[in-house]
Amino acid sequence: MAKLGSPLYILRNECSRDLMSVLEKLAEIGFEGIEFFGLFGHKPSSIRRKLDSCGISAIGDHVPVSFNDFTENIDEILEEHLEIGCKFISLGASEADYFPAESDYKRTLETLERTGETANKSGITLLYHNHANELRDFFNGKNMLENILDDTNPTLLYPEFDLGWMQIGGADPMYFLDKYKNRCPVIHFKDYIPLENDDFLFRPTGYGIVNNAELYLKSASFDTKPEWYVLDHDCAYERDIYFDMKISLEYFKNLIKVSQ
Repeated sequence: MAKLGSPLYILRNECSRDLMSVLEKLAEIGFEGIEFFGLFGHKPSSIRRKLDSCGISAIGDHVPVSFNDFTENIDEILEEHLEIGCKFISLGASEADYFPAESDYKRTLETLERTGETANKSGITLLYHNHANELRDFFNGKNMLENILDDTNPTLLYPEFDLGWMQIGGADPMYFLDKYKNRCPVIHFKDYIPLENDDFLFRPTGYGIVNNAELYLKSASFDTKPEWYVLDHDCAYERDIYFDMKISLEYFKNLIKVSQ
């Protein structure tokens, strides 16, 4: 059964002040794993000790650096994340300078595959985390996310589907889960409510309009089941962030129970 993890993106300001306290609080809430957003200036060894003492795992890191910085320092970055215990590293176009224009498409994919091969050799799997733009931009008759996944070696680059961003981008998350089933080691469940003029507000998982129950059941039916569900959440606005994370976790635990 997949484990349940928390992202650190929503808590990035708190992590900048006191990462170790954040890790303690998320472990106390009941999360089994953490997806980092950088290391916030801490040594990998100190992070690993804190994770071990809290009884919580490092899922991976949604690295907040440009793709050029990542590739130029890849050996050091991989070594640091292996020390922490990460099995995955996620790249996303909103944090990187490599969102592939059509003219650079082939070169970009070749670089992604070389990077994935280097990561594989170290024991880390490279993930591509989508946002909304990859679902809105089209060429070759497909959106950018499908192009990237269809044209890369499936053993060198895996999707890290963010189902909320996918739906915000106008796509059907069920379509992607069906098409790329058994290629989804980590899935982000994100929720939101729509507003006027294509605007929206983020909500804790289970408290918006995303059909989380249907999407969970689909992913749980895969032959190669996901290893992690990350209960993603970008902004709590004026609410307590830990409250939002807690009710997201409670919702998903109950969803799993009633689905068995």
